[in-house]
Amino acid sequence: NLRKILNFGHTFAHAYEASLNFSKKLNHGEAVILGMKSALEFSHYKKLINHREFESARKHLNNSHFPISIKNYFKIKEINKIISFMVRDKKNNSKNIKLMLIKKIGGPIIEKEFTSVSTKFFLRKLLIN
Repeated sequence: NLRKILNFGHTFAHAYEASLNFSKKLNHGEAVILGMKSALEFSHYKKLINHREFESARKHLNNSHFPISIKNYFKIKEINKIISFMVRDKKNNSKNIKLMLIKKIGGPIIEKEFTSVSTKFFLRKLLIN
């Protein structure tokens, strides 16, 4: 399970990279930072991490000077494409999406599963707000 902690943000990151056809617009490191931010925000959205810890982690990621919003890369019409890559992630063995999330700084939640509908609604929220 210790190895799985490294997957924090990677399901989002790999889907972002694949949705952009692995273009130079978003390199792997940038995609991982963006994926970590998405996983952090999803953790907060699902009430798995308290607001104080969320804000502290978010502030740290925002200060990294890496991409901080999927709005810079995607439009709402591309959500289905992102979700299709997330569903096909190698960690999944069902129609659900397995994500490594966080309950506190330094406190991961190993492989929680979510429906594609729930994840799609979250991504939509990110792109609208």
